[in-house]
Amino acid sequence: MTAPPAAEPAGPRRPVITRHPVRVDVDGDFTLDDLLALPVTGPARSLHSVPTTLAALRRLRTAHHPSAQNGPVAAPPGPTEADAVLLHRIEASSLFRPPVRARLAHLTPEAGAAWLALAARWVGLSQSSGDLRFLNTACKLTGAVWAQHNRPGDGPWHEAGVTGQLAAVARLLGEATDRLRRRLANRITLPPAASAGDEALSVSPLARTSRARIAVLAGAGSRSAGRLVTTATTAGLPIEAVCWYASHTGPSQPSNYSSAWYPPSSPGPSASPSVPSSVPTTTADSWDDVVAVIRAVEADVVLLVGMPVVPDRVLGAARLGVLNAHNGALPTHRGMDAVGWALLNNQSVVCSLHLARTVVDAGEVIAAHPVPTAPVATLAGRVKTTQVRLLLAGAAHVADTGALPDLTPQPAAGTQFYRLHPHLKRVLDASPYACNDDLDGR
Repeated sequence: MTAPPAAEPAGPRRPVITRHPVRVDVDGDFTLDDLLALPVTGPARSLHSVPTTLAALRRLRTAHHPSAQNGPVAAPPGPTEADAVLLHRIEASSLFRPPVRARLAHLTPEAGAAWLALAARWVGLSQSSGDLRFLNTACKLTGAVWAQHNRPGDGPWHEAGVTGQLAAVARLLGEATDRLRRRLANRITLPPAASAGDEALSVSPLARTSRARIAVLAGAGSRSAGRLVTTATTAGLPIEAVCWYASHTGPSQPSNYSSAWYPPSSPGPSASPSVPSSVPTTTADSWDDVVAVIRAVEADVVLLVGMPVVPDRVLGAARLGVLNAHNGALPTHRGMDAVGWALLNNQSVVCSLHLARTVVDAGEVIAAHPVPTAPVATLAGRVKTTQVRLLLAGAAHVADTGALPDLTPQPAAGTQFYRLHPHLKRVLDASPYACNDDLDGR
């Protein structure tokens, strides 16, 4: 039997090259070195005067706060239903959307102490249950408090109790990070195949007159949409319109939450997306405009490419519905950063084609296709290509038959994942999933 790897010594961690610089104010981010440098300054702040947040903790029946000297005295039990509900409510809220410090300007030290208590519990739950979502949200809770504590000058955020509690949670996060790094470093990754894989797109030519009208709704600037439409029209699939959706809700400043995690890759083509001149295109900056486009072309089905969550009125505008290609296996990898979460959990990367419904990523599954992890340098491109291939296959079926393919309902109890905290993105950046010879050590 192989002996487990020895624990890494405490202290500053070896710096790694990162694509995700620490933005304390914008992302509620931190470095472990900064947190571990905090002095241990006496007992942690009492939680008894925090009625709202403490009430949520009491419902967990195991609420506690870390001792400034030793942290929690025992590992928490497995997650309760209240843990799962509270996790979802926190992640589904706008609390940690950039800019985090400005958004949480009214957070009090008392509430911050309760957040740190919850973070401490969830760091333990992530270890006892193996569910890294709890570690991810613990990073967000801790980073939010650190963003307030990191302000210059004196004040209640710099009291010994808050500082000591941050220091205690920092030790828990450091231990959890070390465990995760050792696990990732000990993973077996397959070498690249003899052929790196065909990233070209193709679809069989339509053998008869189309029985459906197809529209494409894509985020403005999506190259994948241009590739999809060009391939579809070459095969004779009827794309009645491309609607470029210009959302104005993105972050106003750089943020590590702006895009999902993928391994580093060589810069792709910078050319603007293009579609054949025979396909009508329009730009919409509101959902009402999108609905108007879909109804004007009498679309039977709409293909989504690079879109945010769309509202019900868009989902109901086409006769048969709206198809979406998700970059995770459904129902086990719903939500954000599906590729990063799959790799963290030592699971296959799978793309799924599904019917878009009101509940995100919960619609009936049409097809799924695995994407080999290696070679990591092209994983992002191969995932996007697989998503486009699935959309093309769905469109071809609808054009040929006039109906949707077979639909497999998902169980209600799927697993929802959330945006990865930049700390865990940096852990992935230093793992075998991001480092190989093709990237010259980047």
